[in-house]
Amino acid sequence: MAQNAGNLGRALAQWAARLRYEDLPPAAIEQVKRLLLDTLAVAWAGSGADGITPVLELARHQEGRPESGVWAFGGRMPAPQAAFVNGMMAAALDFDSVHDEATVHADVVVLPAVLALAERDGLSGREFIAAYAAGDEILLRLGLSVERHPGWFYTSVLGVFAAAAAAGRALHMNSDAIQMAMGVALSRAAGTQQPLVERSLTKRLQSAFAARDGVEAALLARAGITAPADMFGGQCGFEALYAGLDDARVLAGLGSEYLLLSLTLKKYASCFCNHAAIEATLELVQRRGLRADDVKDAVVRISPFMARLVGAAFAPGGNPQVAAQFSVQYSIASALLRRRFSVDDIQPAAVADPAVVALAQRIRVDIDPAQQGKFAPATLTVRTHTGAELSATATRIPGTPARPMSDGELREKATACFRVGARPMTAAGAERLIARIERVEEIGDMKDLWS
Repeated sequence: MAQNAGNLGRALAQWAARLRYEDLPPAAIEQVKRLLLDTLAVAWAGSGADGITPVLELARHQEGRPESGVWAFGGRMPAPQAAFVNGMMAAALDFDSVHDEATVHADVVVLPAVLALAERDGLSGREFIAAYAAGDEILLRLGLSVERHPGWFYTSVLGVFAAAAAAGRALHMNSDAIQMAMGVALSRAAGTQQPLVERSLTKRLQSAFAARDGVEAALLARAGITAPADMFGGQCGFEALYAGLDDARVLAGLGSEYLLLSLTLKKYASCFCNHAAIEATLELVQRRGLRADDVKDAVVRISPFMARLVGAAFAPGGNPQVAAQFSVQYSIASALLRRRFSVDDIQPAAVADPAVVALAQRIRVDIDPAQQGKFAPATLTVRTHTGAELSATATRIPGTPARPMSDGELREKATACFRVGARPMTAAGAERLIARIERVEEIGDMKDLWS
């Protein structure tokens, strides 16, 4: 990459344009298939979430060519719109994959963009895998290289560049055109953590915007629209306006080391900042026999980063599902009462249960400024009505590279997700789709994925 010193965008575009399925190590190919299954499954479950139907209807009313499929609901629409709607569904339940160190959700941006174009243009399964891997890898490397975290939602801010590159790869564009697509994406780079702080539905839209805009950026570049060639390091580029990037970290091992292998597949349908607290709660419930009726009050100690996203007082309000997904008090209270944490526990009726609301109000958040972790540890201390004190600390979260989800556990999660949502699948239908995804490299035309 020495010939590209000083222009990160050119280096990434050249790598993405050259990447072939045959270049990918077997472990990366298998991981792409796992990520495809996981993301489609959580999107299917998310199709029934608040806000999805009105956004779908709005997209349908705009009409256009029937190019790409709408997951769960069926029907087709223009590729950018399909990427947008599918991206919102994939992000709706916060059940999607995440990279804990990079703090980005690559798959809810990259997959909707790439699959929309793969269906539109009839890509083979192998071409689809190559484009998908390129997009994920670029976003993870950009996320890891960010030098400041003032409150940008980097999944979407950086995700639009990765989506544009992956879309360009799916369209078989050369490196110059992919570089222009990423230059177009600079004008669409946006996203903030404020929707998370305020528990609003636009949290689900930001990654969907990035997926849609990435597709459009690639299509515009292919049509001959010129854009900044130095979208990251230019005088008014990303680094000057948003945050510095460590170019060396982005490019180190590119093409030989695949960071997508270190993505986390979530066990719980909740913001990742809640998972350590859920683990600590289930430690007390399942292994030490604690029951919700025993609890007088509790304190959870978490880091400032975690508290910013999930530490506010729990108030279901007008968006109960989002409020639950971003509340550590709700997460603990639900796990105490139900002795688990599943997709069912973030449905509006479950969130509004008076028993869980009352219990959540007895849980206090203690912010430990000495803790620098983004997602762990979390320590839960419970005081019982008899005066006893029980405590548990979770330092390792299931689904992370340190505790990876097995293939069997992933199939179990995916089957459960496919059985709910706007159009629940039968068990046989879910099994057929899972089997097809596990052999996606054999598909000659990605339109046949859903056949």
